[in-house]
Amino acid sequence: MVLIAQLVINGVLLGGVLALSALGFNIIFGVMRVVNLAHGDFVVLSAVFCAFVFAQSNINPLFLLPLTAIAGFLFGAVVHRYLLRRLPGEIAKAEASSLTLTFGLSFLLAGAGLAVFGGNYRSVPYLTGAYHVAGLSIPQARLLAFGSALVLAALLGLFLRFTAIGRAIRATSQDVEGALACGIDADRVRTISFALGTAVATAAGALMSFIYNLNPQMGVLFTINAFAIVVIGGLGNYAGTIAGAVVLGLAQSFTSYFAGATLSEAAPYVLFILVSLFLPSGILGRRAT
Repeated sequence: MVLIAQLVINGVLLGGVLALSALGFNIIFGVMRVVNLAHGDFVVLSAVFCAFVFAQSNINPLFLLPLTAIAGFLFGAVVHRYLLRRLPGEIAKAEASSLTLTFGLSFLLAGAGLAVFGGNYRSVPYLTGAYHVAGLSIPQARLLAFGSALVLAALLGLFLRFTAIGRAIRATSQDVEGALACGIDADRVRTISFALGTAVATAAGALMSFIYNLNPQMGVLFTINAFAIVVIGGLGNYAGTIAGAVVLGLAQSFTSYFAGATLSEAAPYVLFILVSLFLPSGILGRRAT
């Protein structure tokens, strides 16, 4: 029972941080129906940047988190305004074009990261100890990242629910034509949504630097995780994203212990296939009637 409890704790702590990254992915998809294949690269480059700065000047990534979020927001706004905004208006063509464009952007970001930071693996050796409670070990770094991710996810939820811009984002994600009829500038909302999703990704990257050893070429892993999470939870579903992240974190935790770290990397793919087959709308998605 102690072993099971330990694996559950590890999975939940991991899932909380993955949830923050996936929320940014879900915001972009929910409003724009764009699968951002460069999402993981934003996460990884933010984490590598924080690790690099920590190694050079010993600045805690928590202090860098607002800077990475602001930089991500500005860069996301530029990417949407000058790249994604120029895609064709037809949905089918736009989706295909967005995949191609963000795929190229992913390679560009990975190459830029290699040029600036090199190919070395980097992490932040901060709070390397653990709390021991009733025979359980709770890593301090993961607990800090988990708590910070929960606070940011709660703030994001409050922003989307109670601010005018947040309500416009939710309205546009639910019904574009209805939002236009209410006088909402859908194009401006799309720009803000992509910028906000990128800001959330870079903020998550700052927290990832505590618990992962990363290099600039590992962005695809976090893109896959984010996509698997939103599919498991339900595309466009905020609460479903958090639930999907916890499910994925638990799956990786148990698989890593019982089958090895290599096979645990297959957990997102297996869950993705199972949910697609048996729960196409996700565990908290709307069911077809």
